[in-house]
Amino acid sequence: MTIQPGDVFGFWNSLLNAYVACQITHIVPANQPDEEDSYAALMLHWTGGELPSIDQLKQVKPFELNYYFWNELDHLISEGPIPPNYTYIGNFEVLVQEQPRSYGDWDRENRQYRQLQWERIPENKRHNFKAASKADGSQQVEIAGVKVPWGLRSISLNEVPDLTDYTELDRLPCLTSMKVFDWSSALEDYVRTHDFIYKLEIDLEAEVERIDLQHTLITDITIKPPIIHELLLPNDMNQIILEGSLQHDVHIKHEQEGRGIRLQLNGEAVKSYRCLSGLAHLSDLVLYAVDDIDLGDVVDRFPSLQSLRVGGNPGYIRGIEQLYKLEQLQMFTTIDMFGFSGDQFPRPDQLPQLHTLWMTSLPDDAAKAIKQAYKQAAKQGLDLYIRQPRKPEWLADNLDNPFRAWDGREGITPAQAKKAASLYKQIRGQLRELAAQAQTGDMSSQDVQLQLEHIFSTYIEGFNKLDKRKVFIYTEEREEIFDAVTPLVSGIVEELRANQLEIDEHALWEYTDQLRDF
Repeated sequence: MTIQPGDVFGFWNSLLNAYVACQITHIVPANQPDEEDSYAALMLHWTGGELPSIDQLKQVKPFELNYYFWNELDHLISEGPIPPNYTYIGNFEVLVQEQPRSYGDWDRENRQYRQLQWERIPENKRHNFKAASKADGSQQVEIAGVKVPWGLRSISLNEVPDLTDYTELDRLPCLTSMKVFDWSSALEDYVRTHDFIYKLEIDLEAEVERIDLQHTLITDITIKPPIIHELLLPNDMNQIILEGSLQHDVHIKHEQEGRGIRLQLNGEAVKSYRCLSGLAHLSDLVLYAVDDIDLGDVVDRFPSLQSLRVGGNPGYIRGIEQLYKLEQLQMFTTIDMFGFSGDQFPRPDQLPQLHTLWMTSLPDDAAKAIKQAYKQAAKQGLDLYIRQPRKPEWLADNLDNPFRAWDGREGITPAQAKKAASLYKQIRGQLRELAAQAQTGDMSSQDVQLQLEHIFSTYIEGFNKLDKRKVFIYTEEREEIFDAVTPLVSGIVEELRANQLEIDEHALWEYTDQLRDF
């Protein structure tokens, strides 16, 4: 069907266990002829046990988000096509004339659910939260002898080392995130009684038998390294991130066995999925920095996956043909994954629920075959995005190139991508030479620090020149430029310390940041 401004669609929100509705307010034309238009979708303040008629929605207002730090309409631009699970209801006058500036995906379930949760918190606490969130840094409170801003949103407990009574943290009305370095019953009790803390980062220094987050409002947790034996989760858990390899089995207790949860495993933690139990109905699995993965095994362990995302280092996939067993799979994405052919990839009729298929940087022959096989499905509403097909020789040349994603990225020329890779190889070689030279014992810590500054000035100036000719370095690229060398710096600092040479890593990063023009 042809989409028009004012069109209204309904769809099922599994978190609310109800139907919800949205209105298309604007159509944003695609930049390229072969791309889909995007659509501005405004969520409506309505829920129901069945799809409504268009007359039932004509008096409905837009859905406003004001939970935590939000203060806006639920109004986002999403790339087309309209998802197949959206049912057309009718059309009426557009409720909001101004086109939104923010982009997002079509999945709005969590935002609405969290808004309704927020409205259950006592009004006076919500009022204090909003007041503190708008405060400037001049208003301070004292926590365990340390002065911190009244409006502090996130705290790492190593910033208040003398804290023994966690209720002192109640002086921070809009505290939502904590980083802790051990786990205790006292901390567990405090988190359980707090109305706003929903995010925890647990950087364990010693093994913990059990972490019980039941009856808390925690929705996002990161554990690194995951040296625990049992993890008990609240029903509303949204995301678990594990970093570091598991050395033993971990049982995860969740009432719905992972339904509605996104599990993200990074780097060494990727292969640790075999050590996890209790997530038979896991909804969303994200695997980052993968070297090698057997999707057949993943599918057997998590047969209820609705979303599976795999990002390589680059990496190799085995068993991709087993994806057809995921009867509920709606989204499948890969980045920098190889080792499979187009013939092995399931046919569209084998993945009937699939509405999003994004594959970036994949074998050239597989890219062509999959794009052709899913061409008709894309015309019927599948969000198909196959780009950056790679020849075998490309993979051989880019195994250790952190800027390989720049090759083929919109707005970046092949020459810029090639130069970035060259700058990385140059600084890597220079750092190796410096480490070898320092081991001779002929250099002082000051000598090494100055040499590091010189090496990094060459690296940053190279990107300054590239960006000066034609601006292409924005937030994502800037982070990638620094992320590429972060492990190199950490590695050489450790080597130098082993040779009794102390390097001020913080000062080095500050110096480097001052050099950049991008």
